[in-house]
Amino acid sequence: MAVQARAASWKLALRHKPTGKTVRTLSGGEVRGAVTASWNGKDTSGRLVPDGTYTWTLTAAPADGQGATLTRTGTVKVSGAAAVPRDHAGSDGFGDLLTLNSSGALTFQQGTGKGTFSGKVSGSGWATSVKAVPLGDLDGDRCNDTLVRFGSGTVRLYRPACGTALKPSTPYTTILTSSGWKQYDVLTAPGDVTKDGRPDLIVRNASTGTVYLYKGISTGKLSSRVKLYDDWKTYKKIVGAGDLDGDGIGDLLAQDKSNNLYRYTGTGKGTFKARGKIATGWGSSYDAVVGVGDISGDGKADLVARDTSGNRYRQKGTGEGTFGGRTKIATGWKGYKALS
Repeated sequence: MAVQARAASWKLALRHKPTGKTVRTLSGGEVRGAVTASWNGKDTSGRLVPDGTYTWTLTAAPADGQGATLTRTGTVKVSGAAAVPRDHAGSDGFGDLLTLNSSGALTFQQGTGKGTFSGKVSGSGWATSVKAVPLGDLDGDRCNDTLVRFGSGTVRLYRPACGTALKPSTPYTTILTSSGWKQYDVLTAPGDVTKDGRPDLIVRNASTGTVYLYKGISTGKLSSRVKLYDDWKTYKKIVGAGDLDGDGIGDLLAQDKSNNLYRYTGTGKGTFKARGKIATGWGSSYDAVVGVGDISGDGKADLVARDTSGNRYRQKGTGEGTFGGRTKIATGWKGYKALS
């Protein structure tokens, strides 16, 4: 970034465009000519900022102390920094939706940042019995990973390069080779619920309703399971929703058989607070609900749902643990075997 100026001092503020949060401020002394600033993509704590768009504002005080302060603004796109939750297709800071069709293609539908999807990254050759869960960057390579459970019960963590298709030939780590994980009817990724910077996984035993946490660990695998709840059979959907309230900790949503929707707020200690009801009479026609991250460009986690007629809806997150009213964004989605 370079701006021509004659200044006694200058300051450059960098802000995350969706949220307006200042991530870094750079400054310098007297300059005659070009004010040149270099940013390494890290915040004030020395951590890589999330991929996406950032605004910059340069202010320069006049060298002679006379006249108005010079101000210039602009934007810069960051990629190759920290992977944003659910951003698999574009490294653009927006969430994506993973679909499985009846031909065995797993496709990341790319979020636009305007509440819709446009563009696809697709890999074929999968069995239609697989359960794929977009997990997050577990192995620390700055690209998001995907957990896949096969019909046999084998579980693998696939590690595609940023923006590339998820294929059976994509590099992977085997998590489990036995049939033990066939017991789970829910596998969902809420984000980081232990506040260690790694994504975690929530599962439910189909017969008992017992809910477990598998922590992401530094070896790029999952820890042994830890029991969280004894009987969640009352819930017909459990959704890893991401960070719904802006505290940097993953949260859960649960829909009961009476169509009440509850939020379980993450504590950052691998547990959740007592549930809070956020909707009644909600989603009775939905056969799929997915926490897709931010698809509307405001930095807040959103929901996508499909009803039994194949209509697809978006509900924008408020950033306060709730959602706005639904908006229909597509039709004809009945043919997909799974959304995740």
